Amino acid sequence: MMVRRGAVRFSFLCLALCAVAAAGQAPKHSAQNPGHSPPAALSPREIFERVSPSVMVVESLDTKGSVTAFGSGVVICGGCGLANPPQKLRPDFFESRRVVTNRHVIEGGDTFKVEHNGKTWPAKLVRVDSDHDLAELSVAGLTAPFVRVRDSSTLAVGEKVYAIGAPEGFELTISEGLISGLRDFDQDRVIQTSAAVSHGSSGGGLFDAEGRLVGITTFYWKEGQSLNFALPAEWTLALDRQPANSAPAGSQDSPAFQALVWCEVGDKADQAGKYDQAVSAYREAIRLKPDLAEAWNNLGTTYYSLGEYQQEISAEQEAIRLKPDAAEPWVNLGSAYSSLGQYDQYLSAEQQATRLKPDLAEAWVYLGSAHNHLGQYAQEISADQEAIQLKPGIAKAWVNLGSAYGHLGQYSREISAEEQATRLEAGDATAWYNLGTAYTYLGQYDHAISGLQEAVRLKPDFARAWFNLGRVYQQQDQRSEVIKVYERLKALDPELAGKFFDKVVLP
Repeated sequence: MMVRRGAVRFSFLCLALCAVAAAGQAPKHSAQNPGHSPPAALSPREIFERVSPSVMVVESLDTKGSVTAFGSGVVICGGCGLANPPQKLRPDFFESRRVVTNRHVIEGGDTFKVEHNGKTWPAKLVRVDSDHDLAELSVAGLTAPFVRVRDSSTLAVGEKVYAIGAPEGFELTISEGLISGLRDFDQDRVIQTSAAVSHGSSGGGLFDAEGRLVGITTFYWKEGQSLNFALPAEWTLALDRQPANSAPAGSQDSPAFQALVWCEVGDKADQAGKYDQAVSAYREAIRLKPDLAEAWNNLGTTYYSLGEYQQEISAEQEAIRLKPDAAEPWVNLGSAYSSLGQYDQYLSAEQQATRLKPDLAEAWVYLGSAHNHLGQYAQEISADQEAIQLKPGIAKAWVNLGSAYGHLGQYSREISAEEQATRLEAGDATAWYNLGTAYTYLGQYDHAISGLQEAVRLKPDFARAWFNLGRVYQQQDQRSEVIKVYERLKALDPELAGKFFDKVVLP
């Protein structure tokens, strides 16, 4: 019996939309400090005292001077992100003050201003990066300190962070949370955090335990405060490489980042088993960003969970059309073909996946499974061994390797493989079933009973395991146990129970 795959999702989820042109890449800034002990973490109060002077309220005004939108902004060092600064710099060049906020905060505004502690300064829009929902304001007369920037590549999931902004236009507040996700794509990432972000906090700062800026808070999902996002702080340094721009492009919030949010909503719904909601979320992401291959791929895996294999095939084919060099959609496409019994197409898809990404262990597992369905057990063994070489801890490969050995009558090797599988994944009923069955062929009935009993304990509706367990009981002349198995099979699988009666009970 083969192990069915779980969905293979893009590791970078839905962030093809976030790729930056090479000329716009921000320089990397290491947080390491060789030869010195890391500074002690600050308390939330100390964090707020240190960085709150650098976080502003940003207001967008119409031609009549009325506030049309508001958010937050962070004071940065103007010019610090230049890759090739002028040879002769003014003494105050790196002290000039700029405020970075989200593009959607100042969108549609005619004039702008920033506020802090009851004081107001006029602001001029200098640059806009519409692709990354960022805008830079120049503020004459502002003397607030600028923040230190930490590159997001040094962040770790689980790290404590603090969001500081002006929710609902009120004075600054602080919320504490963790880095809950780092969504990578090429050299870019978007930060997901559990630190609460509310309306008006857009454009505020996300700070680490030393008070360094790690992100610009940008989106939150109003249906669940665990979905809060920040743009990497190093993107603020890349703003200096953007051409001067006097007005933001577009009239709506960035569809790309809205698509990101919908992808995250879909992922959470899928993980919670709410597949219909996940489909709706991925569909919305695709509506916003039709060329988002990752959304199509993940939509396909959700269709698999719903048993809608033809729709899974259509979604994965679209992902492949948009991103033909990605292996993951080929893996999932093959699995859909397998579910429909189209094993030649299954094999072809998995072969393509392994060609595209030879180091993807899961693809080799599924390739082995395809060979199994076609009765090509020697090829299956080669594929499973390749998977194990790449990823020794992948239990599925050991389970399937054992199964292939069993088909070739190599039961001692099957036992060795399945024992390794149960060490890696003690809750895998299929591994215990294969193990018990192999012991049966070798006449080691006590071991066989132990393995098969564990299989049905883990998976009480495992009819084939009950069948084999009953046969072992017959070999041991345990008639009462045979009858119990028969009664169990009648409830689980009447057709299999009939075969059991003819082959096991009657004799």
